[in-house]
Amino acid sequence: MMTGAIAACAAVLPLSLADVARAGEVKSLASFQCQQVNGYYATVAVSRDGRTAPLIAWSSEEFSDSGYTPQRRCADVTSRFNSVLRDNGNNLRNIYLTVGPVNRLVVLCHTSNTRSGCNRSNVLFTLSQRNQRSGDPQEILENLFNRRVLSSGNPVQESGGQPYVNLETLINQLF
Repeated sequence: MMTGAIAACAAVLPLSLADVARAGEVKSLASFQCQQVNGYYATVAVSRDGRTAPLIAWSSEEFSDSGYTPQRRCADVTSRFNSVLRDNGNNLRNIYLTVGPVNRLVVLCHTSNTRSGCNRSNVLFTLSQRNQRSGDPQEILENLFNRRVLSSGNPVQESGGQPYVNLETLINQLF
């Protein structure tokens, strides 16, 4: 069973479903991988010591008609997360996630600060219609990332009315 996260396009898996070793801060992340977890394709964070924690479970078939099956979305988005990690010197510091419009679609994107927004060059993935419904960026981010994980710390920051999730804090909370 999935918790209310990236609902129609994906979901953050509850930690009980993950093959996660002891909780603790991740000093450095080795990579993201696309794996099958409990019958779903999932973008999984992998620490340097081999611990894993699922970040996004891809379950929606909404984009399948255009060739973006859950498996393909998992592979594509996982590759984008790895590119962001690599471009940032293989560290999570100063990587923020936010939502915004690009080409009249609402997307999740990455930025290097809490003053930037989404554009064609920083898109991670397009949100499903279900995830776009509220229209409130703060609520969308809270729904994308498990509220339980977010409530255990404060990875959501607001700058000029735009919410941002600190990826380093989010990953550390998953582990």
